[in-house]
Amino acid sequence: MWAIVFFSCQNKQKEAQAIFVTRKEPVPNAEISDFTAHYTLKGDLALLLKSPLMKDYSQYDFAYQIFPQGIEITIYNRNDRGGKTIITADTAAMYKATELLELLGNVKIRNTQNEELETTHLFWDRTHEHIFTDDPVRFKRNEEYIHGTGFDSNMSFTDARVNNVTGVFHVKKAKR
Repeated sequence: MWAIVFFSCQNKQKEAQAIFVTRKEPVPNAEISDFTAHYTLKGDLALLLKSPLMKDYSQYDFAYQIFPQGIEITIYNRNDRGGKTIITADTAAMYKATELLELLGNVKIRNTQNEELETTHLFWDRTHEHIFTDDPVRFKRNEEYIHGTGFDSNMSFTDARVNNVTGVFHVKKAKR
């Protein structure tokens, strides 16, 4: 005796579509744990990016990647063999179309010249190697701490500007 049984996934498919359509957050294209990326320039290591978790949303019109569990970036100075800059933050988002990296929470940048920047929110324009924020900052250079609201600089801090400055400054008397 033969029996014909028909199965249908129609109800389950409708449930899954309803969940996807009503979802408030975008769905990542990929999630990578213990993410490490090495970027090279002319065969030399230029940048090392590490994060416990990277979520990729490149399937959307405004493609981006987020690093919700923190990020550490080491930038190797092409002109100074031992020189490097280290950037850390609690979270970050990298936007493909604008080449901007947005860093949030406990953002710290330090270089081999013992210069340091601390803030809660910072943007890095990767194309122009430029960093900026309108948030409060603390910038350390030569044992001097400069506080302000807003910061604008190149990555090597050779053109650093702190806005709305407050702090303690050492002033040398002019010789007469």
